[in-house]
Amino acid sequence: MELTMSRRQLLRLAAATGAVSLVPACGGGDAGAVTWQAIPSYSLQGTDPDRVEYLQRTLAAFQAGAPLPIEPQVSTADTAAAMAKLLLQASQGRAPDVAQVDGYVFDRMAEYAHPLDRQLADAGLVVDDWFPSLQPVMTSEDGSVRSLPFTTDVRVLYHRLDVVPTPPATWDELIRMAKPLTEQDLYVLFPAGRSEGSVATTVWPQYWAQGLDLFAESGDLTFDAGAGYRAMQDTLGVVQRCVAEGVTPTRVATFGSEDNMNADIVAGRVSMFLGGSWQASSLNNALPEKNFFETWGVAPLPSISGERHVTTAGGWVWAAFAEQPRQVDVGIDWVVEAYVGDEGMAAWCTAGGYLPPRQSVYDNPAYEQNPFTPIFRDHLAEYARTRPGNRKYLDVSNSMQIALSSVASGTAGAEEALEQALYRIV
Repeated sequence: MELTMSRRQLLRLAAATGAVSLVPACGGGDAGAVTWQAIPSYSLQGTDPDRVEYLQRTLAAFQAGAPLPIEPQVSTADTAAAMAKLLLQASQGRAPDVAQVDGYVFDRMAEYAHPLDRQLADAGLVVDDWFPSLQPVMTSEDGSVRSLPFTTDVRVLYHRLDVVPTPPATWDELIRMAKPLTEQDLYVLFPAGRSEGSVATTVWPQYWAQGLDLFAESGDLTFDAGAGYRAMQDTLGVVQRCVAEGVTPTRVATFGSEDNMNADIVAGRVSMFLGGSWQASSLNNALPEKNFFETWGVAPLPSISGERHVTTAGGWVWAAFAEQPRQVDVGIDWVVEAYVGDEGMAAWCTAGGYLPPRQSVYDNPAYEQNPFTPIFRDHLAEYARTRPGNRKYLDVSNSMQIALSSVASGTAGAEEALEQALYRIV
């Protein structure tokens, strides 16, 4: 796969990194230490006391017997900017020894990451234990393991059991069920703002469910003409219909995150919503009676045909960019201990409320599940896909985010928004 960056892409990334110029540089530090970089919420500087306490305790125990010290570093909370900076640093040989990478962008920096096959074997782990949809994220073109996924998630349809006891399989069914509920001020929500999360939840699964990939084997876009064009127009058409028929308010165009819907859900203004697996526990905690798991159900994302259902799996990975084998070994030992190994993944996913990307961890007594976890696990196994590593992906995603928001806000129809998106891409 071609991973060489054009001059224009490098300039764009360099501009993006200006937003994180105040973050401590990742290169350098103690030459005898292992630099370990995480985003804030996954680090010692997080705001969740359970996560921070777990990391402090685990790091102290690891440091007591490690041959090299671990030097913690924290990126910016703006993950898009953090990943842009990390890619630029990796291409210049300045990346941290071990760094947290968003799974869907890792393919762009895989060539700079150290192979981890031996470290994986030394830890007693095998690639086949990760869910099939995540295994391509782990391996590079030469077949070597280059990253270790340590969290994952899926997108699902949540439906309120008292008003939608049987979930819809198609969008026609969803709209038909939802229309009378609007008289009770109950609506269907989904993220449709200008964000990666919006297209990952609302657009890509609908397109994939029509049997298409975003990119052909040649690397070319598939929805610029023909069947792909019609399928993407139909995908945006679903959003247009929901808004036009009154089952979805136009303000979903401002929802850049699935979590932006939580206030409406807690307030009792929602009959169904497309959301992430991580929302279930937080919504349960936010409800006065802590009864989300009793009052809501979970189903596959509806599709246009109802015959095929697809969801997007996300998550984060660890990768080693160290030049010295000793730094690689110690850095990977650390992330295996805290995040990737049997006990580490069980403890971290419990503390953070994540889904484990390794299938065997669900049977680990240390992993605390919620009532919907078995359903999420089934969706990971049966319906999940990950976003493509094509080097054009970010441009395509950004353009389709604008198209989605335009349709949801009612400022453009599906065909017009798609034409404008293709003009920006092509």
